[in-house]
Amino acid sequence: MFRTCVICCALAGAVGLTIGCGNSSKDTKPAVKEETLTRYNSQLDTLGKQVDELKAKAEKSTGDEKVKLEAKLKDATARRDAAKKKLDELKQAAADKVEALNKEVEAAFEDAKKAVKE
Repeated sequence: MFRTCVICCALAGAVGLTIGCGNSSKDTKPAVKEETLTRYNSQLDTLGKQVDELKAKAEKSTGDEKVKLEAKLKDATARRDAAKKKLDELKQAAADKVEALNKEVEAAFEDAKKAVKE
């Protein structure tokens, strides 16, 4: 009887470890992906507001200033759209591809931020 109890406990422990270890690595990747997507969506909203402010400023301007601001607006809009496209790629990516795409998305967002600020 004692031997049966020991064997059952060992089997239960092994099954518990297998199930517990298998789920922990799978659960963290989607959580990281969701956190990353939330952060980038927030940045995209901020970029959208900055582009809208730039557009309003360009509409109020005249002469050479208007031409410069319209060119800046066109560039900033294109870069924001490129960042959004990269973010959409990240949303569609499998959990194991998130880290690789994250660098590309970050670079696209940095590029868009520079375009709005310059």
